[in-house]
Amino acid sequence: METIIFAIIGIAISTAVGIKILPPLVYLSKFSYSNAKFSAIPITFLKEKEIARLLESKNLEELKNNFYSRDFILKGENVKELQDSIDESLFRIINMAKNDSPKSVAPFYEAYMKKLDSYAVKEAVLALKEEREIENKAMLEESKEMIEKIKANKENAQEILKEYGWSISLQKNEEEIERDIEKQAMRFLIEAKIPKGYKKAIDRFVKSLVDILNLKAILRGKYYNMPIYLYGEGWELPEWKLKELMKVEHVNEIVSLLEGTSYFNYLKNAVADFEKYGVEAFEKALDRQILKIAREVANDNPLGLGVGIRFVVEKEFEARNLKAVVKAIAEGMQELAKRLVVVE
Repeated sequence: METIIFAIIGIAISTAVGIKILPPLVYLSKFSYSNAKFSAIPITFLKEKEIARLLESKNLEELKNNFYSRDFILKGENVKELQDSIDESLFRIINMAKNDSPKSVAPFYEAYMKKLDSYAVKEAVLALKEEREIENKAMLEESKEMIEKIKANKENAQEILKEYGWSISLQKNEEEIERDIEKQAMRFLIEAKIPKGYKKAIDRFVKSLVDILNLKAILRGKYYNMPIYLYGEGWELPEWKLKELMKVEHVNEIVSLLEGTSYFNYLKNAVADFEKYGVEAFEKALDRQILKIAREVANDNPLGLGVGIRFVVEKEFEARNLKAVVKAIAEGMQELAKRLVVVE
């Protein structure tokens, strides 16, 4: 009898252990191909040496001849055409990531592309507010369709935006509208309908982005003596901490008050550049922090969506760097570009 009881207990323990081990094994089987592929794709245009090499180009034609990439395509004859080709490449890359990943997480990649299209939405809405010609710079078909509807029916723009999920009040001032569009882009990511087990990685990443948007708004507002519009609570900075930061008069004091958070060291190390170049130095430091956070999310979720999050964030920063290089070469501002690009 005792033998039977011990056998039953042994089976129960084995089953429990098996159940505990099963989710990681399931994750591994689902994401093994996509995560291996993402990890094998180089991040060439986050490398300081490569960006410096491209910036040596004397004109756009020479830049195109010096450009080599498996991911990005440079085509066109002027800044706009070249930058558009970079955006097209970025959306194609993220679509590839979506198609290579399990279908259950496709909504995340779709939401990320909507986040990227928020810049086009912002430009269209601000042009509407300022009664300028509205350009349709969107990449997603859904966003393009929305902006075309707004162009054709400007009086009902707010209702059209709402129809496509952008709950924006056009009665607010331009700075608040910009903030609200960015907040909505964050909500698209948070509300992406994916399995609960993958939500934690998105939650950590998006709430950290909210922290960084808040810090940029506060630092910029204090530096330029402008109104400050916040984005709500994030990952590390609760409401009381944001209120404390808002009370500070000098930018350097804000950095000191962040001691104990993950943002402190990056900003502290940028103080010398801040004294030379102004608030852009802190903004660049916070952009580097975004890359660090994305990589931490990947390390914490190596068998799930974390690697995909890191991949699309790195590719977005590569695209930003390339667009800055194109503009710098066209305008002869290579030295400024070296300060602004986010490189390692």
